Amino acid sequence: MTVAPDGSIAATLTVDGYLRRPVLWHGGHRRVFAIDATIDGFDPSGALLMDASRPLRFERGRLVTIDLSACENFPQSSIGPSAAGTLADGTLIATMQSPPIVNLDDTSGQTAPVVLHLRDRRCLNLGNGIATATAGMYAAGYTAYIANVPAPSNVASGRERFVAMRWNDRARQSLGAGAALAINANGEAAGADVPPEHGGTFGAAPHARYWSAPAAATEIAPRRSASAAYAIDARGRVTGVLMDAQGRHRAFLWQNGRLRLLDDAVAAPGWRFECGYAFAPNGAVVGIGTFDGRPEAFEVEGL
Repeated sequence: MTVAPDGSIAATLTVDGYLRRPVLWHGGHRRVFAIDATIDGFDPSGALLMDASRPLRFERGRLVTIDLSACENFPQSSIGPSAAGTLADGTLIATMQSPPIVNLDDTSGQTAPVVLHLRDRRCLNLGNGIATATAGMYAAGYTAYIANVPAPSNVASGRERFVAMRWNDRARQSLGAGAALAINANGEAAGADVPPEHGGTFGAAPHARYWSAPAAATEIAPRRSASAAYAIDARGRVTGVLMDAQGRHRAFLWQNGRLRLLDDAVAAPGWRFECGYAFAPNGAVVGIGTFDGRPEAFEVEGL
């Protein structure tokens, strides 16, 4: 889920277990797009970015393909780009993904994903990695390594190690071990020690982390069996999901070492808040949960 500067909310729905459908809530109205795509975010102008095997921008009521033809050779035979978002100056940050078929015995790193910086039809290579989010002039993400060589984006291995990354415009910085999934305009980042979607592949439970600066990691929920952080706002507040003692998903809010569960912080009969994914401009936490047992999206204010 993601929130626009005007408070519009977008998310990716999964239908029948496999179909992906972008949905947009704006001004009390809901629009479901009849295309197979995932939501990437909003740009500073409020245009919605999505990925339907190619990056798209939804603006002024129509879908427009984002031209990344200048980036097609990073890496060679890539399956195509995935947009992470835009910087404050309009620069598009994207990841050129690995080829569909890779040689696992190749230790050259040539098929590893590459982060791209596209502005004024000039495409710059920001090095190996996967970009996940943008804010201000910063982008966040991570680089995966197998045997100290950048790993393909379509491989999950118990031998992988992950290094959280941020880019300040074009300057690349390592934050330390982990995967940064969100960033704010101050350069503070949040995420986990392993990408949450990779952890289940080889039995490694993710644990949420916050980075105030390079090599300055903080464990957000150290006594929980699993957790992940998905959003951070300008005040350094972090939201995400953790597993409670009964194995249930619980949305949390963290700031300056204080961890709160939304279920405990908000009096909302019938609701169970399962995961926080974004912050609205008014400071509200946006996420998913259940209401009277039915899956629902939520926006919780006043925290």
